[in-house]
Amino acid sequence: MAALLVVATFAVYGQVIGHEFVDYDDLQVIVWNENLRPHSLADAFARAFGSTFYANWIPVTTLSLQLDRALWGERPAGVLLGNAALHAAASAVLFLALARLTGAVGRSAFVAGVFALHPLHVESVAWAAERKDPLSGLFFALGLLAFARYAERPGALRHLAVCACHLLGLLAKPVMVTFPFVLLLLDAWPLRRLGTRAQRRLALVEKLPLFALSAGASAVTLAVQAESGAMRQAVRLSLATRGWNALDACGAYLRDAFWPTGLAVFYPHPLDALPVSRALASGTVLLVLTALALARRRREPWLATGWLWFLGMLVPTLGLVQVGMQARADRYTYLPLVGLTIAVAWQAEQLGGRSARGRRALAVAAGAALLALAAASALQVGHWRDAVSLHEQAVRVTRDNFMEHHRLARALLERDRLVEAEYHFRRSAEIEPRRGDPSVGLGDALLRQGRVEEAVHAYRRALEAEPLHRDAPIHLGIALVRAGRPREALEALRGTLARSGDDPALLLALARVHAALGHPRASVRHYREALRLRPELDVAATELAWILATSPEPSVRDPDEAIRLAEGALRAEPPRAAALDALAAAYAAAGRFDAAAATAREAARLAARGDPALAAAVQARLELYLTARPYVAAGGDRYP
Repeated sequence: MAALLVVATFAVYGQVIGHEFVDYDDLQVIVWNENLRPHSLADAFARAFGSTFYANWIPVTTLSLQLDRALWGERPAGVLLGNAALHAAASAVLFLALARLTGAVGRSAFVAGVFALHPLHVESVAWAAERKDPLSGLFFALGLLAFARYAERPGALRHLAVCACHLLGLLAKPVMVTFPFVLLLLDAWPLRRLGTRAQRRLALVEKLPLFALSAGASAVTLAVQAESGAMRQAVRLSLATRGWNALDACGAYLRDAFWPTGLAVFYPHPLDALPVSRALASGTVLLVLTALALARRRREPWLATGWLWFLGMLVPTLGLVQVGMQARADRYTYLPLVGLTIAVAWQAEQLGGRSARGRRALAVAAGAALLALAAASALQVGHWRDAVSLHEQAVRVTRDNFMEHHRLARALLERDRLVEAEYHFRRSAEIEPRRGDPSVGLGDALLRQGRVEEAVHAYRRALEAEPLHRDAPIHLGIALVRAGRPREALEALRGTLARSGDDPALLLALARVHAALGHPRASVRHYREALRLRPELDVAATELAWILATSPEPSVRDPDEAIRLAEGALRAEPPRAAALDALAAAYAAAGRFDAAAATAREAARLAARGDPALAAAVQARLELYLTARPYVAAGGDRYP
């Protein structure tokens, strides 16, 4: 049965082998994360335990991602298949643990099957950056299995095994803080270890080390998230607002558990717009179900255990201490849903499993339910194949989702689908006019279409919405250079320079401004500083190479360095026409005219696919190289 769960899990999630990283934390957590590039085993542990990243201290998860990087490089398939393998293992171990705790093999298999195949869990597995969910889920299941063995025959080593699983789970994801409470619920049922006062005292005492670990993890998590700024939203939201949203979120989780449709990667927080009546309705349903479960705890104890497991494990993620801007998230149900499924499975057996015919009907119903969940999950996994698909789905199934319109627009912009990107940036700005990011993105889309003055207007609107926006002045400066107004651009950048003088994007903008103003030395200085801070900034390397190869001032030209920079830019990514053009100019400046001509031909060929103006300019320079003459810029040193 455990092997069958693994096979079923990979049948649903195997498609992730062809998926891409998405623009929702994957790049920050995996691709750009320097902590995943240790120099030695000791350095790996030092980086994992000695640093925080993205508002989390999760050293065990960091170690697992370091291993993925060592095995697979930056290929998404390695991380995603690793997530699927961990989820499959967690499902199999969960089955073994529940079967050992309860003795009910069939019902335990159904619970583990729902865990493996439910669409609410797709986010935890198909999202590369969410490695911490399946990893902590595996340690959770191992902890349950270790506790089952300890309950059968208590001993110091078996108790230590439970504590070790809990510690590793906390270091994978702090949501494991509720683990000791789950064990107390299992003590009540199915283990029935709380019958006498002495038993209750012993059960509590043996959990004290687990509670201490949970308390320490909670303190560290709150400190890290407060320091990172992830809890800023809590200042804006009253306790009442957070409480109403928590009730509404619980109602949504309960609904999605039984009818998982319209799932999205991001559900925007309603802030003060949440109808109190809806929250009250959810609260009423929760109160009634809690009362029923407690009232029937003696005759049907699985109801109380399963229902309180579900509610209790949701508590850390309900937003009572708000982190981020989401109202809820599918991934928050990853472990809580196990409790709800236990209550449903055992209650169904109680109601319909008293006869052979009833048991057969239940088996058929359980199989049909698992097949339906697997089909729905396979469809949901498909939405994670790339960023456009993911965010299109979120926009389709939610209303007025400013964040997802913005993310979809960014993904479309990356793919040069500029008109579609413009539409979604405008929608995002309409929904949330107080934020500057959508207008900055809109400016980017307009600038890429050559609508320079409209882009300038969009960037200024972003600054009106957020006067201290970090990126808007930089983008405005670049647009003003394109508009032929470099002095205005320099003025726009000065305020940002005082706030963030070590920003590579700002330094790149300043380099372009000084190039347009005819200050090649200042331009070169800023390009070099940008590359010092971010060596992989290929656009800066290309443009610096261009200046060093073509500047009309002999004292600025350095053909050898220009060749090195342009060749480096070409190694870092698939060939770009601009980098090839700069390399051709550098070869010509160094007197290598045959290489310059060959490189220019390739640059013209690539440019002809999408930039006819650049193709024509490269062709004109090629004529110079064929007559053994270098290209010297006239009227501006910046790459045209």
